[in-house]
Formats: sequence, structure tokens, C-alpha cells
Amino acid sequence: MTLAELLCAAYISFGYPNAELMCKSADTVVEASYEHKVSATIMTALIFYESRWKPSAISKSNACGLTQVLPKYTRNPRLTCEELLEPKTSIQAGSKALGKWLRGYGRGKYKIALCGYNKGYRCKGKEPHQGAMRYAKRIMKMSRKLKRRMMVLQEKHHRGHDVSLGAMHE
Repeated sequence: MTLAELLCAAYISFGYPNAELMCKSADTVVEASYEHKVSATIMTALIFYESRWKPSAISKSNACGLTQVLPKYTRNPRLTCEELLEPKTSIQAGSKALGKWLRGYGRGKYKIALCGYNKGYRCKGKEPHQGAMRYAKRIMKMSRKLKRRMMVLQEKHHRGHDVSLGAMHE
């Protein structure tokens, strides 16, 4: 099984919403995560918490799409909210943004990078934004659950058990 197939199967196994779109987008999540050096399970969980995998999501602050990126913060290219409503574009922009937070301000630590992704530089200092830290912890917890389930599914697959997407729906 590919990483995208395992990610999809793990997501389905937990009964999370909008699994059809998540599974259609799994290859994009894996590719964008690899390109921007972020975890695919972290990105999957981030999208879940940002938009519940609803591509048409727009927040009060005008954050758009699956990854709830603010158009004013997109660079090279500058993206519009309309463009961010396209799942592939949003996943690519969100992965790029998280990658920048991870390698910059987060210094390789997802908890800090996710806090920054959520609240920007309000996470700086000795007392980071508490709401954003809870957000980061929820994403990391979901990511760990997905990784553990993927390992179980991979092991079952190696042992010859049917872990196909069809079997997941039965």
C-alpha cells in the first residue's frame, strides 16, 4: 500500500467526516508534505481541525479553503481566496506555510510551528497563546492516532489481510 492509501484507510477507520474528499486528496497531501518537508499526518490533522475537510470553508478573518490560509500571507504566487478554495492549491499553500513555520520560528518543533500557523507571532515568548497551544496539541494527538493506525494497517497488509478501501467500508 502507498502512503496515501494508508493515510486514507486510517482516516476512514476512525469515521472522520468528509473521508471521500480526504481520500481523493491523499496523494496531494503526501506530495505537498514531502515537497515542503512536513508530516503528511500532521497536514491531514491540520486540515481536519481547520476546515473539517470542507473545501469551501471561509473564516470570519477571510482564511480560505481546506488549510484556512489567509490570502494576504501567500507569496510566490500571491493567491486569492477563490484560488484557495481549490483543494490542491490550499493543500500546497498550507504545507508551504507550515513548512516555513517549522523551519523558521518553530526550529523543527511541530508544537511551536502549529501554534505559529494558527496565531502567528502571538505564540512567541515565554507564554505562548494558550488557545493556539491547545490547537497544536489536538493536531499532534490526531497525527499520532493516524500514524499508529497506519502502522497497524501496514502490518495487516503484510500479513495478507484485506485492508483495501472497500474492506474499510464494510
